[in-house]
Amino acid sequence: MKILRAAVAAVILVTGIGAKAAPERPILIRGARVFDGSGAPAVVENVLIRGDRIVAVGPKIKVPGDAQIINARGLTLTPGLHDLHTHLRSPAYDAPDDLGKSWAGYLVNGVTSVNDYSVSGEMLQPIREMTAPGGIPAPHLQLAIRLGVPGGHGTEFGWGNFFTLQVATPRAAHVAMAQALPYHPDVIKVFADGWRYGRDADLNSMNEPTLAAIVEDAHKAGLPVITHTVTLEGAKVAAAAGVDSVGHGVGDALADEELIGLMKAHHTAYIPTLVVYEPQEDRAFDPGETASFSPPEQYREKARMAKPAAPIPPYEAKRWTIMQENIRRLKAAGIRIGIGTDAGIEGVYHGPGTLREITWLTRLGFTPAEALVAATSTSAGIIGQDKDHGRIAPGMSADLVLYTGQPDQRIADLWTVKRVFVSGREAPLPALRQLLNGATPTPLPVHRMAGPIDTGARGDGRTDLDTLPVESTEAGVDHSHLDYVRPDEGDDKRLFLVAHLGSRPRPFAQLILPLTRGAIQLADARGFTGIAFEARGAGNYVMLFDSYGIDNDMRFKAGFTAGEKAGEIRIPFSTFTAPEGGPPLDLTKLRALIVRLEGDPGGKAWLQLKSVRFY
Repeated sequence: MKILRAAVAAVILVTGIGAKAAPERPILIRGARVFDGSGAPAVVENVLIRGDRIVAVGPKIKVPGDAQIINARGLTLTPGLHDLHTHLRSPAYDAPDDLGKSWAGYLVNGVTSVNDYSVSGEMLQPIREMTAPGGIPAPHLQLAIRLGVPGGHGTEFGWGNFFTLQVATPRAAHVAMAQALPYHPDVIKVFADGWRYGRDADLNSMNEPTLAAIVEDAHKAGLPVITHTVTLEGAKVAAAAGVDSVGHGVGDALADEELIGLMKAHHTAYIPTLVVYEPQEDRAFDPGETASFSPPEQYREKARMAKPAAPIPPYEAKRWTIMQENIRRLKAAGIRIGIGTDAGIEGVYHGPGTLREITWLTRLGFTPAEALVAATSTSAGIIGQDKDHGRIAPGMSADLVLYTGQPDQRIADLWTVKRVFVSGREAPLPALRQLLNGATPTPLPVHRMAGPIDTGARGDGRTDLDTLPVESTEAGVDHSHLDYVRPDEGDDKRLFLVAHLGSRPRPFAQLILPLTRGAIQLADARGFTGIAFEARGAGNYVMLFDSYGIDNDMRFKAGFTAGEKAGEIRIPFSTFTAPEGGPPLDLTKLRALIVRLEGDPGGKAWLQLKSVRFY
């Protein structure tokens, strides 16, 4: 932990964007128009913050002598906004992942709480370490563990069963939840609905008993369950199973009385993620939204708008019409509607997408004040956090946004963010905007490597680096599969890999050996010459490095051959090559070592590994 704290401190020193620690001095925000998130009209009041909490709200507050006073006359103060559906490791355009920039995108736009659905259990601890008070600035992160059904959505991207736990029966669901809960997730995400919008063959969907088993275990642990649900029948299954909210909007049919009755009976909310389904062919932005974009986002949108508008496919136009009408129907029925975007998916930008989603509600029957309630207290309630978040009231977390405008009256004023507080700490907005506008990736903690990577010394299935080996494959519903095991044969601690190759051209399966937990933080292998290991196999294989700041298709790789007789193989770092035009291998930005098995479609491949190490 001392090494990690030093690494995080180094990141803060380099970036200059470390979040300020909760101040010992109280903070008085004086004379703001306070929209408290309850739906009541804004009134001019003072708000006193001590530590991470709001301790007093009112027109007259006794001011502590040591208080920092913020003159907010003429400004509007609201609770911090929520986004209940994001993929923070995906930047929404063609670029490498950058968590720090994703987090910054929310903070500069007044979003102080997000649900992240792009992580696995092993990633939760390192992300929480990096974003602890005084670390890399971030909104409150509700980190999810994902479950789905074999052959369903969420399983077709080649990320392996570790990333989306796959279950088809209640018994399997209970087993998977027993694996998930020790990671202490904040929310459970379930890919329950396999409809592909009428454009592709449908995937598998989860049945109600299996989903209900997940809900049972999650609720016992005090965790909300949010589903990927995009059809009317899927929404009925989700509501009947007792989920806290269906995520995404119903897009195949209009909401009927049966669905509304089930949602009311089970207190199921609705997170429509309109902006990910809004046709982008003719998408337009108001000036405040355009100004909020980072340079890559501006470039992407200018390039799109410079071309003639493409026609909107009929299935998209029909779905979009249905989704908008369903908002009106569910609002009229009193169903809670929260804010989520699916940000990170192509064209839905981190931060601006949230404000666009809120704006869409005002186009579909919400007043600006109602839309702000949806983004604050309603969204907090959907994830069971309304006792701490979503309101400006004594005892609540000091998650606050100051605007120069009046977004409760004019929704376009959401783009006038002036100051942002997360748990009483003011976000360093100028530094965060500088980070977003720059081309340099966010510096992350770096761990200096020792020699051993995976020698079998651990008896719990983890590597010498205390990381968990995981599998991945090429993308596709018909992707490959990898099984691996370490037989208990005394001192002979070999990893035995068997790949069942899929039907796509050039299929592959690969074992990932993270160099840091979850392959989130970075590994420094300077001082070594290359990778050494003992191997036995039947042909040609590929070794790759997952490195920070480069696209997956630019990964450094080196081939090797293994035969029936085990022998030591050494691969110098100089042998690893990237596609032409790629950057040189940076030994301070490594995240994982990957061993890839390839072969013919429908075939099998195998490999034994022992004593993987840096030399």
